[in-house]
Amino acid sequence: MPRGRKPTDPDSSRRDDVLRAAVDLFSTNPYEDISVDDLCKRAGVSHGLLSYYFGGKRGLFAAAVRQAWEEMVAWEKPRPEETTPAERVHGYVRRHFEYVVRYPERFEALMRTGHADKEVNALAMAAREHALVEIKASLGCPEHPSPRLRAAIWGWVGYMDHLALDWLQNRDLDINYITDLCVQALVFSVREANDVRFDDSELERLNLVIGPASDVPSAGRPESTTLAG
Repeated sequence: MPRGRKPTDPDSSRRDDVLRAAVDLFSTNPYEDISVDDLCKRAGVSHGLLSYYFGGKRGLFAAAVRQAWEEMVAWEKPRPEETTPAERVHGYVRRHFEYVVRYPERFEALMRTGHADKEVNALAMAAREHALVEIKASLGCPEHPSPRLRAAIWGWVGYMDHLALDWLQNRDLDINYITDLCVQALVFSVREANDVRFDDSELERLNLVIGPASDVPSAGRPESTTLAG
């Protein structure tokens, strides 16, 4: 065998099988409704092997959550052809919604498990922080943003996630429109954090644009196939 190559590790392959089975089960069922027997049957392993790899059901759950978050973050990362800040931010947000449509049960499960316990919550926060590195870099944010800018960006993350959940439930908006809506919210959040604000006259005119027409994409926005069905 050539130097540097190693034979396939069967234990590693078996561990991956268990992890994939866990991601599938936890994506479609509440944690409490899944037994160790269910996990072992889906993965085709014994109880002892599951305990050996993950220390039990709770450890496997944490590993499955980590795997799902890492996959979503990798999906969202900027592409080499996205060279401008606008392209990178739009690309990130659009891919976020593409992931949501492709893996709706998994995304909803990630939103449910954010407060499961300290370990799982820490995993979710770390994954989000890793994803936000790309957004902050695209926006030109300093490595250590001000408290106001940090709060604005983290608040926007919550907005994006709840917007995605509403989109999944209703399936009545085009992905281009929902992406643009989310990007505009990010822009306004960052503007606010830097004291670039609407004045009172602009706020008073908001009642003129709130109504049936507010759900119609603005003229000139490119059309696309609606992924939401």
